Amino acid sequence: MPKKIDHEARRRDIAEAAVQVIGEQGIDNARLIDVARAAGATTGAITHYFDDKNALLLAALDHVAQRILHELHAAPTQNPISVDNLIARACTVLPIHEEGMRDWRVWLCFLGRAVADTALARINKSYYVEFRDGISSAVERLQNAGKLDNIIEPGAAADSVLAAIDGIGVRATLDPEEWPAERQKSQLDAMLRAILPTR
Repeated sequence: MPKKIDHEARRRDIAEAAVQVIGEQGIDNARLIDVARAAGATTGAITHYFDDKNALLLAALDHVAQRILHELHAAPTQNPISVDNLIARACTVLPIHEEGMRDWRVWLCFLGRAVADTALARINKSYYVEFRDGISSAVERLQNAGKLDNIIEPGAAADSVLAAIDGIGVRATLDPEEWPAERQKSQLDAMLRAILPTR
């Protein structure tokens, strides 16, 4: 019998390989042959799953965005809901380890392109809407649990949280020696505690 192939898993593997290549080489220098090599595939296999290079690049961006969304939405399994847990969750999306740094490099590559590409700008905006909605919901849950001051407007708080993450993430990606993991986390902790006053 022919070997059964999990096509969705294969698409994810190729997208992950594209993330790796873009993170190391940038978008302009990322070639299909490089992605194929990283994925352990042929260029023909890549074109079987993706119509063109642009479709592959967008899949790489989505792969990064979905990983960020997973981190932001993942609920703590042992600890009760708290501002501490929300801040800890926010810290996980910073470039505090090799994979995170690579994801941020990819994200910044696409942000640069989105400045002049309206379609990409719309896609980028849609991800931020999802990021904002997830954080806003977490803020509301904290308020309902009596852990966070009700004077805070959840959407505005979520925008502030995202701005803090973006600011630290950009600086750390561009200047990693000055922004090691502990500095990133302590800075974000200080900023978010000012944004999210507890009762």
